[in-house]
Amino acid sequence: MQLFEYIDILKQPYDIFYTDSVYSSLHWHYYSEIIYIVKGSVTITCNNQKSILKKGDLCYIYPLQLHEFSKAYDTEVQYAVLKFDIHTINIPQAYISKIYDIFIRRTRETDFCMIIDKEQLNQAYIDSLICHTIKEYTDKNDFYALQVQSNIYTLLIELARKTKKETVTTKENHTDVDFSFYHILEYIDIHSGEQLEIRDLAEMCHMSYSHFAKLFRENYGRSCKEYITYIRLNKAQDLLFHTDYDLNYIAQETGFFDCSHFIRTYKKWKGITPKQERMKLI
Repeated sequence: MQLFEYIDILKQPYDIFYTDSVYSSLHWHYYSEIIYIVKGSVTITCNNQKSILKKGDLCYIYPLQLHEFSKAYDTEVQYAVLKFDIHTINIPQAYISKIYDIFIRRTRETDFCMIIDKEQLNQAYIDSLICHTIKEYTDKNDFYALQVQSNIYTLLIELARKTKKETVTTKENHTDVDFSFYHILEYIDIHSGEQLEIRDLAEMCHMSYSHFAKLFRENYGRSCKEYITYIRLNKAQDLLFHTDYDLNYIAQETGFFDCSHFIRTYKKWKGITPKQERMKLI
């Protein structure tokens, strides 16, 4: 039974839609997921714990959490789904540690997802924000990716402000000695533009190379090398879409060996060259 779910094939690291389907099988993914109930009620089972989400409730599912959905009552259901990779939405450096504390690390303090009920939310505002995000993603007008990213930032801020407990993490807490295996995605995200050696990452986690490689694939559904390349490609694509930097600069900035390596890798990923990708936007 395959539980891991990919969204790599998308043009952007998002998947955003309304649905009335509430019979998702048990699964997990390395990206984040926001569920907002528009109509009816849904039962969410997360790491063997259950809760009922009602109209107006919002749920954030952490990366790596094993979960599934089912109908709570015999009523019509509709809810919004926003799936996104929090490692590739370009959170400003000043906020990375605090955002990761709330939306990634906290899953190791609780087995359940984050639920904000409708009484805690400005429902009219959240309704409008969710609707606008889905419309932008569906219509794909000029600058839609930037607008979607901005709206996701806004949702994350709303969720962060509603949480009862916030863990403030300073740079001093993030020493190599303190690294655990589950912090390694953050390290890769921050240092993806630099040369990264798998053996060095394994040593940070106090593991042998073989054990680290095996554990990484088991947890994230791909090798560590593949994941690093995936992060670099997403950051390179963002620069292609939103800047006029030349390909040499983008290749250097995102950690590729040289421009030729960047072009080959990008074409293998998307089926077209970076230049062709950029020309599609004109």
